[in-house]
Amino acid sequence: MKLGRNGYVTAVAAIALAALGCAAYLFRIPPFSEENGEINASAVCQSLGSASKAKTALTSVLPEASSYAFDDEVQLRTDSDDSYRSDCLVSGDGNQLMSVTAEMMRDEPLKDWVESEVAESAGQQHLSPFLGEVKSAASPSVAAIFMPCVSPGNIPGGQYNISIVVHLKNAKNASATDRRESLIELAKGAAEYAQDKGKCNAPSELSA
Repeated sequence: MKLGRNGYVTAVAAIALAALGCAAYLFRIPPFSEENGEINASAVCQSLGSASKAKTALTSVLPEASSYAFDDEVQLRTDSDDSYRSDCLVSGDGNQLMSVTAEMMRDEPLKDWVESEVAESAGQQHLSPFLGEVKSAASPSVAAIFMPCVSPGNIPGGQYNISIVVHLKNAKNASATDRRESLIELAKGAAEYAQDKGKCNAPSELSA
């Protein structure tokens, strides 16, 4: 059956619209955009401390994703050992975005701790301290705290600290300064949680 001129134009227009619709879907052009997931405070790792503060910091540094997942493991300490450890893994759409670890270990000089626990996560980025009396180091991709926890005489080996390392592996498009500040907030939250659950008896001032 032959199409008239009007019919031919209509058919071409329909094909063009269909092609545009397919392209819009494939490239997530509105109204086919995939909705960005929201970080729920109730799902955030408990080992990050305050859920509301952690949510704010996470939202400011994590890249957009349709869904986020949190995996939290905490090994609590008894009164006489050095076994405290926590691991929080954050992923988005199946990709790991961040890790936050806290582990009790013997006190050591700042330089040695940075080289063994922090430097690899920072890569080539410059690390600088952010706390006054407590050992710390941060960059736009990592924030770490090495705070006193158990004073000498309680566990064989002298003073024991807790090492907290927040490593941002995949970031949103934010300024380096903003990323660093948000990672510091996450490190402080994890440190406060570890102070409690690690049964620390050594005072640590976590304010700048």
